[in-house]
Formats: sequence, C-alpha cells, structure tokens
Amino acid sequence: MKVAIPVWEDRVSSVLDFSQRLVVVELNDAGEVGRVQIALSDQSPFVRLGKLRELGINVLICGAVSQPLASASTAQGIQLLPYVTGRVDDVLKAYQAGRLDLPEFRLPGWWPGARRDFRRRGCRCRGRRGANRQADGLDPNRRSAVDRNEV
Repeated sequence: MKVAIPVWEDRVSSVLDFSQRLVVVELNDAGEVGRVQIALSDQSPFVRLGKLRELGINVLICGAVSQPLASASTAQGIQLLPYVTGRVDDVLKAYQAGRLDLPEFRLPGWWPGARRDFRRRGCRCRGRRGANRQADGLDPNRRSAVDRNEV
C-alpha cells in the first residue's frame, strides 16, 4: 500500500491544493518499506491528482482540501483522509496504529463529520436564524408600528 502526504518542512501541508512537495511511503504489515519525496510543479490540482494515480497511491493524508479535488480523488479510487495536521512521522505512526482520529491530529477548523463528506459544512444554526432575527427585532419582513401607519 502506498500512502501520500503533502508536506511543508516536516509537517503535513495545511492545504493540499497548493502544496509543493509530497512524501510517498510504501507500507506493508511489518511497517514502512520505503519513502520517497516528490516535488510537485505549479500544475493544476487535477494534473497532480493524475500523478498520484500514476504513482499507485492508495491513501492520501492531507490538511484542508477543496471540495472539487476531494470529490475527484475519491472518484479515482484514492482514499482521502483530510483535515490532518502534525509532523509527518507522527501522522504516519498514528495512521498505522489506527489513531489518526486523535485530537492532536485534527486541523483547526475541523468539525464532526468533516472526514465523511462536505454536506455538513457551514453554520449549524441554519434552521434557527429566522427565529433569532424575529426575537431580536431584526426580521426584514416585519415593519414597525410607525411604518404600518405611514402605509
């Protein structure tokens, strides 16, 4: 199995779409078999994704990722593990131990369900916004008593 991690210095790159280097690690049941660093040129993210498929990458561990790139990578059969932060060696050890879900590996801004899909993005108060505006007197559809008298 081959695991790819975009890197910045010795840490997981904060945004996959703009990373310049990639660490590719080959793993088996005994552990790490080999490791190679690949320089990514200023190509589009989708050209980079094609490069990952050419390299035979099975798993991509990364920080933040755009929704189109996330969808394209999973459509190409690459398991995507986004919103990960930390030193590359620590992240690899946690991945192998099945402990990548620990809080110290969560990118700031992570939310429950972030690794499952992008449908839950956004404000959790979506259904209550109108009620809060009415309670605060900020409902744009409500006119004041002065407005009603002038109509």
